[in-house]
Amino acid sequence: MKFTVKNAGLFLFMFMLLAILSPSAAFAAEEGVLFRVQGYEDMGIDHYDLIVSNVTKTVDEKSVDEDLDAYLVTSAPTEITTLNDAAIFSVYKVSKNGNTYQAIDEPLPFSGKVKIWMPGPTDAAEEVSKIIDASELKNYEVDMPILLKGCKVTLTEPGYYHIYQAYEARAGSTTVIIHVEGEGTQAESPLAPIPSAAAKPTASIVLVNGMNTSFDAYNINGNNYFKLRDLARIVNGTEKQFEVEWNTDKKAINLISNTPYTAVGGEMTKGDGKSKTASLNTSKIYQDGKEVSLTAYNINGNNFFKLRDIARAFDIGITWDDKTNTVGIDTTQSYVAQ
Repeated sequence: MKFTVKNAGLFLFMFMLLAILSPSAAFAAEEGVLFRVQGYEDMGIDHYDLIVSNVTKTVDEKSVDEDLDAYLVTSAPTEITTLNDAAIFSVYKVSKNGNTYQAIDEPLPFSGKVKIWMPGPTDAAEEVSKIIDASELKNYEVDMPILLKGCKVTLTEPGYYHIYQAYEARAGSTTVIIHVEGEGTQAESPLAPIPSAAAKPTASIVLVNGMNTSFDAYNINGNNYFKLRDLARIVNGTEKQFEVEWNTDKKAINLISNTPYTAVGGEMTKGDGKSKTASLNTSKIYQDGKEVSLTAYNINGNNFFKLRDIARAFDIGITWDDKTNTVGIDTTQSYVAQ
């Protein structure tokens, strides 16, 4: 499979050279250069996203792919470090054939701290956050973790590497090709896909203001996800109603509080009862004109949001009855913080 360098976002990168000039810790130029990469400037995000160490030179990234943010040549060991919290930070070793790249094996392990959400100790419908070391992730079955600022991958072997970094619920990404100079064996292998999630039809009963209501809802890693427009439809006419709009120019979802919902057709359609593959939503999301971070997945062209995220955003009461496996949605009550 040919490698797509970047899924979303455009190109622009900047750098800063840092040299320590003390006699005991001076760097040679080819071994001490730090290069800062910016992949979101065109989207109004004015900060750097990644920093790469031991850069010896840069290559015109547009000559390789117009969507690249940087193409760097480095010497080992090379460290790639996140400068902000991120939803995805993947580094693959790749083989090179002209300007086409193919991933080799699994993504390289990263070090640092990650934030995860888990079912509450007394109420599985509620979530509690926890910060753990990246090495502990294998011990948890969790939704998309947030990689905290400072997570890093160290490249010790020569060869080509692809770096992909993206923020939660935000369109765009930062994409870099790094060539660590030296002799290295490069095997051909199909590209490993960007991680997706299994979505199983939820088996829970759902009561909306006391009435049993059928939804096309899914359980993804222990959390209930509902179609955004279904939720807007069922609270329409109450004091918790909200409108859903799509901004084509910004490629963004707009949520507007205290506004009647405008139906587009297909709301409350019954599902087929089969499991699906869900992909992380990368569109920007705005609530009342302010950008917000909400966990969402796309399933068959529809956006499914975590129920508690929407309830928190619009102050909708949520209950869970473990004995009867029942979720309660109550527009007369306020959301109870975790």
